[in-house]
Amino acid sequence: MRTSKIAKYNFSLDLCENNRIHQFYKAVHNPRTKQDVVNPFSGNTNKSSLITEKKCIPEFLVPVPLSSGNSLQILKIHRINGYYIDLTGYTSVTEYLNANLGSSRRKNFKRQLKRLESCYDITYKIYFGNIDKVHFEALFNKMSLFLKKRFDQKGKTFDPSINFKELTERCYPMILEKKASLHVIYNGDEPIDICLNYHYQDIMVSSISSYDIDYAKLGLGNLDIVKQLEWAIENNYRIFDLMWGDLPYKQNWCNHIYKYEHHLFYNPRSVTEFTLVKTLEVFYKLKDYLDGQKIQFRKKIDEKISSEKTNDQDKIKIKEVDSTEIEITNLDYEEIDTNLESNLWLKLHVNNFQYQYIEHSKFVSVYRSKKNPETYIVLGRTKAVKLTQKED
Repeated sequence: MRTSKIAKYNFSLDLCENNRIHQFYKAVHNPRTKQDVVNPFSGNTNKSSLITEKKCIPEFLVPVPLSSGNSLQILKIHRINGYYIDLTGYTSVTEYLNANLGSSRRKNFKRQLKRLESCYDITYKIYFGNIDKVHFEALFNKMSLFLKKRFDQKGKTFDPSINFKELTERCYPMILEKKASLHVIYNGDEPIDICLNYHYQDIMVSSISSYDIDYAKLGLGNLDIVKQLEWAIENNYRIFDLMWGDLPYKQNWCNHIYKYEHHLFYNPRSVTEFTLVKTLEVFYKLKDYLDGQKIQFRKKIDEKISSEKTNDQDKIKIKEVDSTEIEITNLDYEEIDTNLESNLWLKLHVNNFQYQYIEHSKFVSVYRSKKNPETYIVLGRTKAVKLTQKED
């Protein structure tokens, strides 16, 4: 059998998803809790490959390698950006917001939260230690749909390496064992924001965040972070790890941005392994530099495409009308259900109407004109808008 040259493992994912520590480490030390988790499988340094690479080691945990008496040596390199929120010393989410976010952003969050709770029947639920399996599977299915809808909107594909069937099977027992949690925002009985987190000692790891893009104006992606931080502080978590991925919201929220450490284990007495490790070190530096340039170029292209792209909202003419002058009769209009498949496209416009005029769902109705089926009226208590589908 041919021996592969490099065996790669992700330290962070192995630890938080599988509670697994690689055999080359005898323990993992937590400097905040002074706790060491001893690895019962450490000690076997036999390799099936020339090089063993452990990627994505966070700076807030310290893996303890086997003693120097073994035949392996470690080359430590720093590569991709990691993002986390250190909650040490904060007694409330308000304290964290005041210390790390500007006043304009804090005011914007308060405004969005007030409008969300004024316009809908909002509840917040954390599933941690207990959840009905049928409901759990329904939430995972909804999360998958949210992600597909969001990535379709961006013209991109969600991470193909994530198998939702396997993820569903793995995470249900983890929630029951308090190794994972689901943080959900509901509008009535309907989930509109779902986040999956993993838990390790005093660390909460953000794995997947998703929301219904029909509620985009309400800033759910930021509000769910506020709610998760609130829960984390109340439950004595000190690290909220947003992991890797250079996304704007991570740069805006995190008070720690750093480079993940990578460990390359090799036999220093082997000329082949020593040469390969040094070659890898140079290669990774060049690759990371070029990837950084590529990301910046891609951002500029995406911004240009986004500004030129015509979406469904651009195909709708929206006009505010005097609600007191609208006469809704059975002869002229028919009330429609925006939950029907054929009417789902209207939900975004209805939500935008509610956000703009602070109208609660129970006072909002949608009507289609019988004379002109391409014209709709969104009617609240005091405001109304006319939606007209433009011709292509």
